[in-house]
Amino acid sequence: MIKILIDVHCHINLYLTVDRVIKNACDLGVEKIIAVAMSSISQKRVLEIASQYNEVFASLGIHPEEVKMNKKIEQQLDSIIDLIKTNKQNICAIGEIGLDHYFVKDKELYPLQKTIFNKMLLLAQELELPVNLHTKGAEKIVFDTLPSYKIPNINIHWYSGPEVFLKKGIDRGYFFSITPALSYSPPVKKTVLNVDKEHLLLESDGPVKYTGKIGTPAMIRDVLNTISKLKEIPVIELENQILENTRKIFPKIFES
Repeated sequence: MIKILIDVHCHINLYLTVDRVIKNACDLGVEKIIAVAMSSISQKRVLEIASQYNEVFASLGIHPEEVKMNKKIEQQLDSIIDLIKTNKQNICAIGEIGLDHYFVKDKELYPLQKTIFNKMLLLAQELELPVNLHTKGAEKIVFDTLPSYKIPNINIHWYSGPEVFLKKGIDRGYFFSITPALSYSPPVKKTVLNVDKEHLLLESDGPVKYTGKIGTPAMIRDVLNTISKLKEIPVIELENQILENTRKIFPKIFES
């Protein structure tokens, strides 16, 4: 089997030079990138980029911070859901979705955030698509909510929350995608050490910055190497396993 790396969570629409980001990734063996939408306007842009590049696959959804950034999100929600349903054949997942009580401090926004999250989960259930989840500061509510929906597979992106919910996610068979923050973040390191190799994935979350450096899909090669050292698993074995994990949770990106 040809070994490839896959970035399962990247905001590729936010880069100014998409061509260069993809080329740099491919040069390091990162051959597939899941582009996750966040805002109302990014849905169509993500679809557009995915249609232009064979390496990019669209994941559509509303990020929990959108309730803070966009005062009209409640009115726009139905049209976004319609757009996602219309493009069911062109997307591989629902995301980035979830709850955030860390960056969103205004508690008056939490009910709307929860409403949007529930609608996104219902959509994932209806379309039979996996989800890319954000849980920052609201881990308990997210983990309490998920069993109410029948979703093919669940990926927890950049988990850095309490260990009790990490263990709950592990027990339920959730996947966990690991970012370049692994090089300096004790909570991310704890996630890697606790999650078995059969449930680990790789992500850049680019263009988020890591110690001042803009994150890119190319960085996940280093993430793989760091996981290999931490878990004392040979790189080739880990690369094969993570490829299989990705194939299991995001099968649609392997169809084309």
